[in-house]
Amino acid sequence: MLIGSLVCCAAIYAFAKLVGLWRGPLPTGLGLLAYSTIWPGVATRPFAQRRPANRTAAFSLMAQGTAVMAGAVTCWIMLWHSDIGPFARGWLGIAVILCTFHLGLSDVVTGGLRLNGFAVRRLFDAPLRSRSLREFWSLRWNHAFVQMNQVVFMPALRRRFGRHAAVAAFLLSGLLHELAISFPVGAGYGTPTLYFALHAAATNAEGRLKVLRWHPWARRLWTWAWLLLPLPLLFHRAFRDALVLPLVGGTR
Repeated sequence: MLIGSLVCCAAIYAFAKLVGLWRGPLPTGLGLLAYSTIWPGVATRPFAQRRPANRTAAFSLMAQGTAVMAGAVTCWIMLWHSDIGPFARGWLGIAVILCTFHLGLSDVVTGGLRLNGFAVRRLFDAPLRSRSLREFWSLRWNHAFVQMNQVVFMPALRRRFGRHAAVAAFLLSGLLHELAISFPVGAGYGTPTLYFALHAAATNAEGRLKVLRWHPWARRLWTWAWLLLPLPLLFHRAFRDALVLPLVGGTR
């Protein structure tokens, strides 16, 4: 099942990249190579034309990403050699994996591309500063996926569902996470989709509740309560036990 999931995810990703090339300005040379290999986003515009680099800012972002990676890898090693039980080990394992790749490596790659004149956006733009779910999902978390939604899926979703397209996008995200999280382990089906369905409802409720008018700390509490409390629905036990624990010494 794991191999089948990887093949399906790779096929969807390749399709999204091709749609990005078809709909956006076509990069050439080094830009096309970078877009096709090391960059997970699907927007081609940053690769179609190189710009003068802000070397100081680019190096700073790379240094920041390297520091986060180093700290996460250190924690990874400590976790591997610890006697922590499987429940805590699984959740800490998810944390170090996210910090290593999502918050660390992504900034190193972004800074390196900016250094070479490609004005790409940070994939994970200070998510801890989010003060609403809409801000978190639209502006700060996994901009590569946001791009894929905007370029590949949203045009069709808007035609089909109109003003409910955003809800459909959340549900589609849930299905894609099922493919990456539930399908490889053959268990936990439905709970990742439920996680994103809850977030669709909560994001829609933010306007009616006037969350943007709340005190900043209340907005942060609202945002992170929704992100963290239902998180076991997304990273369910079957996924943690089968795929996360072996990566952090849980099967020694």
